[in-house]
Amino acid sequence: MLIQIHNSKQGVSQMRQLWSTMKEALDGGAALVVSVKLQSRSVEQNSMFHSIISQVSAQAEHAGSKWDAESWKRLLVDAYFAEKGERVGRVVPNLTGDGIVQLGEQTRKFTKLQASEFTEFCMAWAAQNGVTIND
Repeated sequence: MLIQIHNSKQGVSQMRQLWSTMKEALDGGAALVVSVKLQSRSVEQNSMFHSIISQVSAQAEHAGSKWDAESWKRLLVDAYFAEKGERVGRVVPNLTGDGIVQLGEQTRKFTKLQASEFTEFCMAWAAQNGVTIND
């Protein structure tokens, strides 16, 4: 069962309804798993920040080179978390021992709030670095 809750009044109502179902199952001997998480990013948010990243990749350079959109996404995600003081990326040796791999946060795991903040971060980065973003 998936329930989306948007305000505290709705939350109280949904939890009361849910409890009667949970109580019946628990009294019947069932074990339950309850998970509460923040709402995931929307399709619109995903499209927006990917559009911005594509425009950055078409206009900007880093370390003297042009980079594709996927590389720019990794660079911008890393910079976003670093600015928040939540750097999560690591560079580790690859499994064959002849290179390195960057591990880190992925946008597919973003909450709605993170996607909003990341979009704003990308817009600000673009403005500060001479990248023109078209709607």
